Amino acid sequence: MQIRGLSPSQVGAQSAESDELTGGYVADGFEPVAHAFQASILSGQALGAACTIIHRGETLVDLHGGRKDRSREALWNGDDIALVYSLTKGLTGMAAAVAVSRGLFAYDERVSDIWPEFAAHGKEAITVAEVLSEQAGLAAIDYKLNLENIGDEAAICDAIARQKPNWTPGDHSGNHAYTLGWIASELIHRRDPEGRRLPMFFAEEIAGPLGADVFVGLPDTFDRDRIARIEGFGMQDLFIHHTTMPWPLTFKMCLPGTLAFRTLNNPLVLEGPGALDREAFWRVGQGAAGGMASARGLAALYNAFAEGGEKLGITPEVMATLIKGHPFPRKGLKDQVLTANMYYSYGFEKPFSEWEYARTRSAFGSFAVGGSLAFCDPEDGVAYAWITNKLGTGKWDDPREKMVRDAFYTCLENRS
Repeated sequence: MQIRGLSPSQVGAQSAESDELTGGYVADGFEPVAHAFQASILSGQALGAACTIIHRGETLVDLHGGRKDRSREALWNGDDIALVYSLTKGLTGMAAAVAVSRGLFAYDERVSDIWPEFAAHGKEAITVAEVLSEQAGLAAIDYKLNLENIGDEAAICDAIARQKPNWTPGDHSGNHAYTLGWIASELIHRRDPEGRRLPMFFAEEIAGPLGADVFVGLPDTFDRDRIARIEGFGMQDLFIHHTTMPWPLTFKMCLPGTLAFRTLNNPLVLEGPGALDREAFWRVGQGAAGGMASARGLAALYNAFAEGGEKLGITPEVMATLIKGHPFPRKGLKDQVLTANMYYSYGFEKPFSEWEYARTRSAFGSFAVGGSLAFCDPEDGVAYAWITNKLGTGKWDDPREKMVRDAFYTCLENRS
């Protein structure tokens, strides 16, 4: 179906403001998606945002709008990128899937067989799959992080190897907010014939071949004028503007000694995630929270997986593993950090009874602090990415994002 330019007359917008603040494309029959996207921008709930949705290889939605930063002067353009926080975990999951497909290591292989020092404090039996599925009990580490040492992967990985688990590995899962990226990078580094760490491996084996503006470690050559800057929140906003974040997590994030505090406030104690949006962090290539991406780029990567992974050399066996998902932790899905149920699987999050973000459970992707979401659904042929630079204070199903996703699926059902 012909994709056409978005204008107020085509989508029913009634003001010059909407024409100025939103732009992009929707396919015939998907105008309600543009309505929903415009609503989040014009309401002021989203400073800026972008959304790209591909279905069976056809780009049905490619929208961008709002402002690029808090000055409200520059508009968000379609190829702009932003810090995407935990959407980075999905990128790391992709890199691991490529590594497994290439035979660098196996999901069921023990981490200590690849990285012998990792065996300390009873961690010798933890598998690659358990680490990537955030069941290893390494959510919080005792090593004190700051923006000066957060790029020293060798020192941090030494600390992770020495770390005593936060819980018995395999019993529970919990948000490995930063550590997942470093562990995956070390595994790739130790088995890659070229000795690459995650940032270079991802650039050369995934983003580069697909021509996607997605980075784990922003290169010096990238035009900084194409970066949408983050408007974050302070810890007080979690109380003043409380939405869907579990109250136990809200309190524990502010209580020193709790697992949530130790995980989410190392580094940047009580400064909030917006403080990470700076050059020093963009460059590091932190593989769980430091990705920089456009919505178009994220959708292109997930579309490669929605189409079966052949473009990246993903084997049918690895695709089947990602679609099926990792077994649940022995003691259930309650996230020991976030205090709510979550289904982590091989670097991604999967749909489950409490969060059916896609039409089928073949889907896998990741959500991020502040509301962003990116995923693919291989059975349904969908690749989806919605990102924003104004961080919300909920968990998943940010209302600004969800109304766009709901509108898309309604239109897709009507099209069938």
